[in-house]
Parts: sequence; structure tokens; C-alpha cells
Amino acid sequence: MNDDELVAKLEESMQHNLGDWGRTQYLIERIQKRQEIFQSDKKYLDRMLNEIQKIHQRDLEVEKTERTKQRIFVQDLIKCDRCESEIGLNQRAIRKKDFWFHELCYDDIPISKQIEITKQPLDKQTIKYDDYFKIEDKSSVNQFYPFQIIFTSAILISLIASIYFLFDKFFSIVIAIVCTALFIVIYKSQFKMFNNKKYNQTHTSLIKTGIPGLDSMISGGLKKNRSVIISGPPGSGKTTFGLQFLYSGARDFDEPGVYVTMSQNIDEIKNDCKSFGWDFDDLINKDKIMMIDARPFKIQDEMIGKDDSLYRGEQMPFEHLTKLLLSSIKRIEAKRVVIDSVTILAMQYLDKFYMRQGLQGMIQALENYGVTSLIISEHSENNEIPLEWFVTSGIIQMNNQIIANTPRQTIQIKKLRGVKHSQQIHPIRLEVDGLHILEA
Repeated sequence: MNDDELVAKLEESMQHNLGDWGRTQYLIERIQKRQEIFQSDKKYLDRMLNEIQKIHQRDLEVEKTERTKQRIFVQDLIKCDRCESEIGLNQRAIRKKDFWFHELCYDDIPISKQIEITKQPLDKQTIKYDDYFKIEDKSSVNQFYPFQIIFTSAILISLIASIYFLFDKFFSIVIAIVCTALFIVIYKSQFKMFNNKKYNQTHTSLIKTGIPGLDSMISGGLKKNRSVIISGPPGSGKTTFGLQFLYSGARDFDEPGVYVTMSQNIDEIKNDCKSFGWDFDDLINKDKIMMIDARPFKIQDEMIGKDDSLYRGEQMPFEHLTKLLLSSIKRIEAKRVVIDSVTILAMQYLDKFYMRQGLQGMIQALENYGVTSLIISEHSENNEIPLEWFVTSGIIQMNNQIIANTPRQTIQIKKLRGVKHSQQIHPIRLEVDGLHILEA
């Protein structure tokens, strides 16, 4: 490094308020006059140069982080098969078979075409044409069942009246009885179709948790494509709750799941689960479950069941974890996700605003990908309400309480948007097959 570069570095150190201003100015003058630098001053000079280099390195990391944030989801953004534009992370999306739509684009597709999409996998090249997705009069598509019944009744009455005037009365009475029976059959079928439609609209949007006693507390299950916080102090059963939700989904309901741990070794988790008879290794080998070790400052070189360079490196904030999750979801077509726990990840943020922003982005991305997520959070009633409580669709509070002079684990549904639920505190019993929720 020549004298001019040394002077420039020292002047830069003064701008950053590094070292002693007078001593730095003294060194600059000696260098400019090409005078000898004493040994003690050389050590000071080396220290200033190292500090400047650290600042440059830090600036490069910040710039790299900003660039990463800008392109972090580029690979994982999906396109709408209706308008062919990308579906942003802040936009609602609908997935049907292998097709993705903006929510508004899907609403514009005629119902007859929507049904066809769900029945058979259509060729993507053909479904994008406007003639397939052309907008029709929705009043003609959304048929109103009572209107069909009135129309059928009018036809039958006309038929009976015609027969009455053309033939004898006995024959017309027989025809009237037959027509009445036919009308009753048609009425029942139409009424059943109408009720089934209402039932399906209500129940197909729910998924069963697989935890005995819980689904009856929440009207049959959790809302699909929503995120729910599982909150509570250490030892309240949060991790067991999340693992049981994931395992039951993969084993009983054919819904693959992704589990992310930030506090425990995966081998230890799997060994603990064997006490409940949960064989995670079998489901991992079948690509029904993926487990990711994302403990602080380290993501293991080996991800259970997979080996991919994407999963190597240092622990990352929400944006990077989101990309990791989306990639894993696509690999096994996951429907369920458990993150244990978000509190450890949030501790890496000094600014709560950026922490909440990152968490909201992750939750929105997961919901857009059509998965139901459980996000575990460390919290006790003595602490302030954590920020993550305000950005999810539901909050399930687990706790350790004294009931009838006996320590018991308990559960309470604090919030579950769009679902009728019990508001009472229910005790939990730990059985050989996992958690059981008891009556309050």
C-alpha cells in the first residue's frame, strides 16, 4: 500500500471517529513528509487499517443482505395460470391441482370451469387461453335451487291440467299422483344438493389436528391455509403438540409436513417421539415428513432425509428461513408446517419492527403456499404479550397449572379466527399415544 492510500485510509478512520484524532493527524503529516514511522506508531497504524477493513467488510455484508432481500423469493414466486403474472407474497393465492391463481383471477373463472379443474389435471398450455377462462354471466352459473323447484312445479301442473281436459278424471288423478311423487323426489334431491353445498363450503375448509379431544373444541378442526401460534412456558407440551399435529397429518390424513427445530437435536426429538409410538424415520423415508435442524448460528450439513447445499450455512432471519421452508414444502408437497420455536429466531432482531415485518412476510408466504402452520412461541402469563400474537389467525395457550392440588398441563383457545371454539381452560393428559385434551 503506497503513501497516498495510507493517508486516504487514515482520513477515512477520522471520518468514522476511530482512534485518537490528534495521533492520526500526526501520522498523516509524517507520511506526507515521508518521515520515518516509529514502531509504536506502526502498531497504531495497523490497528486503524484493520478497523477500516472491518467497516468495509460490514458494509459489504449489509449490501449483500439488501441484495439478497430483494431477490430472496424470486426463485420461489409462482405465476398465476389465469393472467400469467407473478403472485406476490402479500397477495392471496388459490391452488387447484397443479394450477395457481390470484384470488380475484380464480373468482372470474366460471364455476363450471372451476369444477373441471378440480376433477382432472388439465394441460397448462390449454387452460391459459382466454376462451377457456372467458368470463360468463355469473347469474347463469350460480344456479339457485329454489328456482329449479318452482320451474319443475310449473311444468308438472301444466301436464296435469292438460291431461285433465284431454282425458277422463280417473286417468288424470293417476297422473297427478305420479307427478306429485316425482315432484317430491326432485324436491328432496335439490334440497339435499343445496345442503351438501353449504356443508362442503363449511367443512372442506377445515383440517383435523389428530389430537384427541381438540377437534371437538374447535368445531371440527383448524382453518386450512392459516397460521396458529402455540404459546406457553417451558414444559407445557408445546413441542409434543406440534409433533403430534404433524405426525397425525402425515399418517392418518395423507398430509405431508415440514418440521423446523431451532432448539433441539433432531435425533433426540425422534427418540423422544418413540415413547409415543411415533416412527418418524418411516415417514421421512416415504417423503411424508421433512425435519430441518435450524438451531442458532448453524444449519446442519445433513438435513434429515435430504442432502442439499441450500440447507448449509449460518442461521438466518425470517426471510432466509422462509425461502428454506418454501423449498422444503415444494419438495414433498407439504400441507402442514411446524416451527419450533419462533422466539429463538426473533431474538436475532434488535428492532421489533423488522422482526414483525419478517414474521408477517413468512406467515403470508406460507398461507399463499396452501399450508397450515403451527408456530411455537415461548411465553408465560407474567411476560408482556409477544408481537407474534398479533400477526396470526389463532392463538392456543398452553400452561402449567395447579388443579385440585395436582400439577396439570392445560390448554385454552385464546383466538381462532373464523372458527367457533371453546373458551374454557381444558386439562391435558399425557397418554402412551400422545396428548389427550379432556373436558373442562
